[in-house]
Amino acid sequence: MNAARIAERKALLVTRADLDRTRISLAAREIRSLVVPRVTAVRVAVWRPRAAMLIAAAVPFVGMRRLSRLVRIASYAMLGIRLARNWRRSP
Repeated sequence: MNAARIAERKALLVTRADLDRTRISLAAREIRSLVVPRVTAVRVAVWRPRAAMLIAAAVPFVGMRRLSRLVRIASYAMLGIRLARNWRRSP
């Protein structure tokens, strides 16, 4: 009888932990949606010309080859950050 109660108690604790984990995940996503706005076509339309202008202004100072290397490294770094974030979010 005692072993059955312990097994039942463990199952209940596991279920509660899963429920708490789900609630925390939902709350974090709600907070993130409030703090970080979604990417929209309007934001892309605003930021793409600005990025092009910055690159065009940096080419004469840094050089095309060096700038392309820096942009490539920055894109790899951003990819690594995204992968790390997604890896941490996955259960």
